[in-house]
Amino acid sequence: MDPDPKRIIDEAMQLHPSIRAFIAEVLLDTLDVEENFLVSSSWQEEIQKRCAAIDTGTARLVDNESAFRNLRNSLA
Repeated sequence: MDPDPKRIIDEAMQLHPSIRAFIAEVLLDTLDVEENFLVSSSWQEEIQKRCAAIDTGTARLVDNESAFRNLRNSLA
């Protein structure tokens, strides 16, 4: 029997954000993507810093609805 993608996604969405981020990272690493883009060393450091904060649970994660609401409110 083939796995049900909707069920897998629904179950994954119940996981802690840091676990979802880890799973997303692993899945993205498995894709056949050419890495022809350059990222500056300062952005690489920032990416590593943010990933570490997520991994250790010190990041304050905000869902997209809240982020957009906060952005709209800040522009009003």
